[in-house]
Amino acid sequence: MNVYYRKTVVGWWNIYPAGSDAQFVNLSPEEFFTLLPQVSRKAFAGCADINLKAARELFGEEVRSA
Repeated sequence: MNVYYRKTVVGWWNIYPAGSDAQFVNLSPEEFFTLLPQVSRKAFAGCADINLKAARELFGEEVRSA
C-alpha cells in the first residue's frame, strides 16, 4: 500500500493512505523509523510502500489490497 508522510512541527510523523488526506495516523519518530527504516532522518515529507499487514494495523481493517 502506498502512503504519504509528513513531519510535524514537533517532530512526529503524520502517515496518510495514498489518495486520502482525511484519514491519517500520527506516529512518534521511533514508531515511524521502525515502520519505514529506509527514510532518511533528514526527510520532512515523502511517499513509500508498506505491506498490507502494517497498513491494517495503522488504518484499520477497512484497508483492502489493490
